Amino acid sequence: MKRYLPHAVFTLFVVSAAAVPAQAWIFVDPTGAPGIDLTGYTQVISDIDKTISRNARNYPAAFALANVGGYPVGDAALGNFPHMFFGVSFTVGCANMKYFDEHIPREKSVYPAYAPNANLLFGFGLAKGFDLLVKALVFSDTMWRPPLNQKSATLKKLNIYSLGAKLRKNLVGEKRILPHFFDFGGFTVSGGVDHMSGIIGVNGQYKYKISTVFLTTPAPGFYNLTLDAYYNFNVKWFMTAATGQAIAYFNFLWIFDLYLGLGMAFTWGYIKLDGSGLATISLLTPGDQGIIRAQAGYNYRPTFVMGLFIAGLEINLWILKLNVETMANISNNRDISIQIGTRFQF
Repeated sequence: MKRYLPHAVFTLFVVSAAAVPAQAWIFVDPTGAPGIDLTGYTQVISDIDKTISRNARNYPAAFALANVGGYPVGDAALGNFPHMFFGVSFTVGCANMKYFDEHIPREKSVYPAYAPNANLLFGFGLAKGFDLLVKALVFSDTMWRPPLNQKSATLKKLNIYSLGAKLRKNLVGEKRILPHFFDFGGFTVSGGVDHMSGIIGVNGQYKYKISTVFLTTPAPGFYNLTLDAYYNFNVKWFMTAATGQAIAYFNFLWIFDLYLGLGMAFTWGYIKLDGSGLATISLLTPGDQGIIRAQAGYNYRPTFVMGLFIAGLEINLWILKLNVETMANISNNRDISIQIGTRFQF
């Protein structure tokens, strides 16, 4: 990952205006290097720009799935108040997962997208089969800064906010089928709202080589260039969703709970990639040829509606609950989320 990050970031400030993907703007200022003919490496820059845009378009779906996750609970009902639980959950939204399907041709330099979402989780029973689940997290780099501090990439900003609530109604209670072996755990419907936003900022320096570029100085001809680039790169996201779900629960022995269901999520939001920087252009002889400055921005939005298939497994260890859950986007059949969680339930 560290290997590809500088390449991706560098593209944002050297990309040519001749290859602007949808929902993007790019400004290149070559006036600081009058001897450089931009057309000499337009195709190279265009190819890199296409790689960024084709990968970036997958991230809104990953963040949208991560946003609506975070409630891995394997009980159809918590019971009346004061029944409650406290725990943690971690969700990873995964988009473009057909990348791993050997029967589907892969796009060159296009990879799966991943988006994390961690939360503190709690819930409590209300009355008449109703209960409320709540998740929340506020994280800043002032609390803890991940160890990304290299010459090519230094973390400057990291702020993440996540909040959500889900109101559930147990429509069908538990039914005994095979005592001590298999029971129908119940059928529950729910509705909720979720929000996730954040920013990641990276600064760095990177040297990039481009071969056979046409220059007018020192003499007209083709040369090999070295670009010493300094950049600032920010990723911002904002996701708000309304969801509805219907889930059936099944109990095996006294320790395993399996649950399956369907849902739908309506998501508003975006993911933005903004970059700026400058690059000193040099030759082996006679040396520096000038400076190119550039700014660029990419803006992508998730699909408004996602149909969801939900499946999960809960392990009951007295008051300790362990969960693994997944949600698949059945609207496109190529995005999923993976969730894990643990809680103490009383």
